[in-house]
Amino acid sequence: MNMFKRVAALSILTGLTLTAAPASSFAADLFPGYGGVLSEVSAELYIPLRPFSARLFPENNAVGVSQSPTLGAANLNLGTSVQYHFQVDTAPGMDSQGGAPLLSFSQASAQSFVGQGAFSGQDAAISVSSDAYTAVSTGTFAFYSNSAKLGAGTLYYWRARAKPAGGGYGAWSSTSSFTTGNFAVQNPANHLEISGVTLSGATSTGTVIINFTIAENNVTTGTSSGGGAYNTADWVFVKFSTQAGADGSWNHATLTGGSAGAGAALTAASDNKGVFLNHTANSAYWTAGNTLIWNFGADAVVLAKVRVKVFAVSMVRVPSGSFVYNVGNLGGTTSNNIAGPKTVDSNLTDDLPAGAPAGWPNGYNSFYMGRYEITQGQYADFLNTVWSSTAAALYSSDVAYGHNMTNVGSYPNKYAAVDPNAAKNYVSYADAWGYLSWAGLRPPTEMEWEKAGRDIGGDSRTYPWGDTAPDLTTYAPPNEGGTCIRRFMNYNNTAGCAKVLDVGRYMSGDVYRTAAETGASPWGIADLAGNVWELTINCSWASVPLNGDGTLNLPASWPVPGAATAGIRGGCWNDYASYGRVSDRSLASWAYTARSNYVGSRAARTP
Repeated sequence: MNMFKRVAALSILTGLTLTAAPASSFAADLFPGYGGVLSEVSAELYIPLRPFSARLFPENNAVGVSQSPTLGAANLNLGTSVQYHFQVDTAPGMDSQGGAPLLSFSQASAQSFVGQGAFSGQDAAISVSSDAYTAVSTGTFAFYSNSAKLGAGTLYYWRARAKPAGGGYGAWSSTSSFTTGNFAVQNPANHLEISGVTLSGATSTGTVIINFTIAENNVTTGTSSGGGAYNTADWVFVKFSTQAGADGSWNHATLTGGSAGAGAALTAASDNKGVFLNHTANSAYWTAGNTLIWNFGADAVVLAKVRVKVFAVSMVRVPSGSFVYNVGNLGGTTSNNIAGPKTVDSNLTDDLPAGAPAGWPNGYNSFYMGRYEITQGQYADFLNTVWSSTAAALYSSDVAYGHNMTNVGSYPNKYAAVDPNAAKNYVSYADAWGYLSWAGLRPPTEMEWEKAGRDIGGDSRTYPWGDTAPDLTTYAPPNEGGTCIRRFMNYNNTAGCAKVLDVGRYMSGDVYRTAAETGASPWGIADLAGNVWELTINCSWASVPLNGDGTLNLPASWPVPGAATAGIRGGCWNDYASYGRVSDRSLASWAYTARSNYVGSRAARTP
């Protein structure tokens, strides 16, 4: 399921009368899930003296629930395997359809709901009626994001019952209810949207509050199997123009703080180039009002006539902790690589590449990694805020292999992406480095990249999702216009789909996939394997790469674009599965300055 927003803009006129411009958007749709406990109810099953105690979720009377939710019931005390049956209706009596409920999903007759959703834990074909859960598992039914979803802003009632092996269904649980919100967009692969941008509370000391709302699909916080606490996070930054968005007039705003809405915590960056909204709760659909404190005085701005754009990039906070690097010694010690397999820990001598200074990002310390690859929509937003001559040099007009960007508009919306959610390919080092510096981010090192694809502790998995090799099963995904690889990773130059896909496609819930089949890493990072090769800094670079400063002035601590001190990782849409192995370094020192249809990038940031 990947995410990040792109931009919402507003105009500020004299007296702070504001007019919000339409927001372009991008966000993620992971497999929706809900936490929390509803009611605990009893229902009699056909097992003597063994009552069924169900815990239902989402929480009773929950609001803002996704239009494509996951319904769950936990059966905690049956001593046998069980199957579940869920019903959903708009009437509390479950009889709005002439005595029948609106929707009815019985695990014992799985064939009847093909195309609508899937019982989690069942096989991918959703056609085996004998599948069952163990006694201590949680049964869930997840709606597909491209199915006939529930209506927006609608009150629904639902209930569950269970059936033990060799018996019949017991009594229904009591009925619970929830009210839907909506997806940030229809049929998203990933989505994050910013809206409602206003200014308030300007002070004589040169600060003003920027108010805005974020709507995002599938935010999460959790603990990995290895014990690492992680969470999704939105990197939020602001550009401003005192010339109504004219060519070359956008500058990076100094942000000193703010506040996060429910479900997140705001952390201001020490360099004041942006803030992180660290998610503190799981939600298939999260929306919240937030604020930023802009020190416009430090930016030499007079609040008489100014326009601002608020941007957000979806990221993941990868926790500190030891991890296994260079499993299988793939690529050996070229480019000063550390011989593997090597457990990277807090040791500052043998866990750094040769010649690397203390503090070189070897992955042990916590860092932020882009949840998704940079998209064509994000890149268009970038081009719309830099000088036209610079944008022209950084723009690719290629229309092939899923790439299609236009430049026929006028400023401040000259550039656009036909599919904003598609991964940005036809990227050179100069293109990627420019975007990352402009956003206040940086390229990841290859050791961080590998940590992002592997759990902490002794985990030595082959691929980001585990050790299962990807297959060549295909399907027709929504909004992609082709027959593409169905699970794990986009690779192999598939006939009918030789192109990049929307980022986070396999995490979107558009068809049933197991957790491994989504291709996500233990931290919920999408597409580390396949789709586009991702530019990284390799182990031969002997400087600590600093975060970008919000301009196109590339930090001296980054490798020169095209130098062999950088390289690519992860494979792409037209390569073999072996390139998707977490430790594969086949092109770790890829020195190539031209754009390529199979190369893209991903952001990182030091906290």
